[in-house]
Amino acid sequence: MAKLIGNLRITAKPAAEGVKAHFEVVFLPYAGRLNTRPAMAHTYDDLVLLLQDLKFGEDEATRWAGKARSQGVIIIDSFERADTLLREKGLLA
Repeated sequence: MAKLIGNLRITAKPAAEGVKAHFEVVFLPYAGRLNTRPAMAHTYDDLVLLLQDLKFGEDEATRWAGKARSQGVIIIDSFERADTLLREKGLLA
C-alpha cells in the first residue's frame, strides 16, 4: 500500500450535447507517470459523497463541493492517499 501525493482537481462541467452537467474529479500526481482517469459525480450530493469516500470530513467535503459549484474549477493541493483507495474510487487505472 503505497501513499501517493498530488493535487486533486475538481471541475464543474456544464451540460453539452448529449451530456448532463456533472463534476469531474482528477488526481494529478506530483511525480511519476501514473495512469490516472477522471471520476464523475453527477450532482452536488454525489460530489460530497465522493469526497467523503476519499477520507474528507463531512464539513470539508461540503466546503470543497460548494467552491467547485460556485467557482467552476478548484485545486486541492497536497492530497495524500493510499493507491488502493484511489483505485477503488476510479481515480487510478
